This record gives sequence, structure tokens and C-alpha cells, in this order.
Amino acid sequence: MHINKEKTKVRIKTDSAVIVGYVHHMAEGRLSDFFTAQMDKFIPITDAIIYPINYSNEDKEDLQKRDIVLINANKIEIVEYF
Repeated sequence: MHINKEKTKVRIKTDSAVIVGYVHHMAEGRLSDFFTAQMDKFIPITDAIIYPINYSNEDKEDLQKRDIVLINANKIEIVEYF
């Protein structure tokens, strides 16, 4: 069984970091519905760059790049998508 998915670039703010990467969700579905359905779960973010909450452009060594990051949905404060 094949489920069509879309890949959407997001910026997610938590209490300790900002994560920029991609969320994979069902095609034709609204991204807001996807996040609402994930409460009490972990959301995978692929091709992620993790910025500490107090990041400045001079702190490039503090950046962390990961193939996948799992974010606790209860810790998400803001989601932006492009």
C-alpha cells in the first residue's frame, strides 16, 4: 500500500531551540491538521539544522545538522512553513 506524502519545509521553535527542516505529511492534507493530530507524539523532521535559542551568526560552530530529528509535539511553540 502506497500513501502519497508531501515534503514541506518548516521552522519550528521550542523552548530551547529552533529547528529548520522538512516534515513529511499526507498529500492533499493541511499541515495544521497534521500537527494537531500529532499531540502527545514525536514528529520527525528530516534534513534538520538545529539552532540554539540564543544563536547569533557568529556562533556557527553551535549549529547541529542531522538527517532526522524527533521533536516532542508538546514542546512546539511556533511552526512556520514555506
